[in-house]
Amino acid sequence: MVVPLPHQRFGLDPVPELSDLQKNGPLHEYDTEPGLDGRKQWLVTGYDEIREILSDVGRFSSMRPVDDEADRAWLPGILQSYDPPDHTRLRGTVTRANTVRRVEVLRPAAEEIVEECLDDLEDMGSPVDFVRNAAWPIPALLACDFLGVPRDDQYELSRMFRESRESRLPRQRNLSGLGIVNYAQKLAARNRVEPGDGMIGGIVRDHGDEVTDEELAGLAEGIMIGAVEQLASQLAIAALLLVTHPAQMALLRERPELANNAAEEVLRYASIVETPSPRTALVDVTIAGRTIHAGDVLTCSLLAVNRARGDQFDITRENTEHIAFGHGIHHCIGAPLTRLQLRVALPALVRRFPSLRLAVPEEELRFKPGRPAPFAVEELPLEW
Repeated sequence: MVVPLPHQRFGLDPVPELSDLQKNGPLHEYDTEPGLDGRKQWLVTGYDEIREILSDVGRFSSMRPVDDEADRAWLPGILQSYDPPDHTRLRGTVTRANTVRRVEVLRPAAEEIVEECLDDLEDMGSPVDFVRNAAWPIPALLACDFLGVPRDDQYELSRMFRESRESRLPRQRNLSGLGIVNYAQKLAARNRVEPGDGMIGGIVRDHGDEVTDEELAGLAEGIMIGAVEQLASQLAIAALLLVTHPAQMALLRERPELANNAAEEVLRYASIVETPSPRTALVDVTIAGRTIHAGDVLTCSLLAVNRARGDQFDITRENTEHIAFGHGIHHCIGAPLTRLQLRVALPALVRRFPSLRLAVPEEELRFKPGRPAPFAVEELPLEW
């Protein structure tokens, strides 16, 4: 598989070629995503330029560029597939459920889920694969609570989440993926009739007339899959960062009040989403002294920008100003849930396992490039 430069890493670090490009300016003509009908490609590595592009929906579209509208892959309810005004309508239906205040209500449930999963780790004894036994079940159960999935369904659904991405059997991955899609449709239909307390039920109660059945099921599926996959990848990378920086892990154990700082530094230092969806210029525009023509495609490197703001992992860092969640109207709606998970799980992990460490040499770890899924470690064997 050919991995474009914006998705290449050396371990957790951007490859030197990406850093060298960044030193030479914020905008580079580059073949970032081959196969887009011969359109000119640009790689953006400047913080201000990325914020400008991602926030300007009048001049840059997040929809896949096509010459014939009939060729566009349409995914009802998947927010990244929409531009305004449809994006504005659909985003408005989920915004209320994703506020920091609403997500914070889940903290007791998150604490219970984390402690139960850490109990399971302790019962298994070391060494144990953190990815399979913690990084997947914790976010799966948390996302289920958030969406309003009944407890009786949660463990089976969390199994399908993991197998749809982690199973080595293609047939099992496909069956589990189809199972998630089918469940999302049933969850949407059930909440359409009798709205529950989770996010899907809230959408029906507050915005039911504004959302079609297909869009409601698409929102459930997209948030379900996206939330769990990204939360799982981020939690595993966070654990890896701590065990490979033992002084920082000890500091968090001694000062659990640094949990918020630690979460932000994890997000900045090892951004699991290297680039948001490419943007297509709708008009001719000048950025950083370069002329971008209508139809040109721009890939924004969040990885390069975030790491450039500090090359040391330091949980005492203040004002990171990272853009790990993107920027503008497509700023990740799952940001509050991601932050809650890290702020709860990381201090609990280092408290419960003070001697936590890698069970294999770091160079033996295998990583998945973040295209199209989030950047992730395949397995994370830990011992204590």
